[in-house]
Amino acid sequence: MLEGMGSGPDRERVAKYVVARRGALGLTQEALAERAGVTVKTVYNLEAGGRWPQARTRAAIEAALLWRSGDLALVGDGGEPEEAERNEPRGDQAVRELAELDAYFADLRAGDADKRRMAIAFLRALYGEPDGR
Repeated sequence: MLEGMGSGPDRERVAKYVVARRGALGLTQEALAERAGVTVKTVYNLEAGGRWPQARTRAAIEAALLWRSGDLALVGDGGEPEEAERNEPRGDQAVRELAELDAYFADLRAGDADKRRMAIAFLRALYGEPDGR
């Protein structure tokens, strides 16, 4: 099946945009997969211009990339994605920010003990609880 011949989205273009956005967010393929709730293979396939993901998978990846719903298809059709944060209601932005925090905590769970201790110290200082709760 040839891309660009009415056969669906330009997967190579989508792949380039996803790789660039993931890099701009400082995410590995593994971190993007965790944030989106998909497998690393799904992210790899998307970035390799492989199989086009199902709608709900695309939506999860778009959210993880902080793009608006439908932006992967838009990019595949030659359009430009927009950062969701600029265009969504405040409540939705808070949900995305919490999802981003959750991704950081997932990285901390998988990381080394020193990194976790430093994060705990930072959070305690942020909340004015230097000795913990």
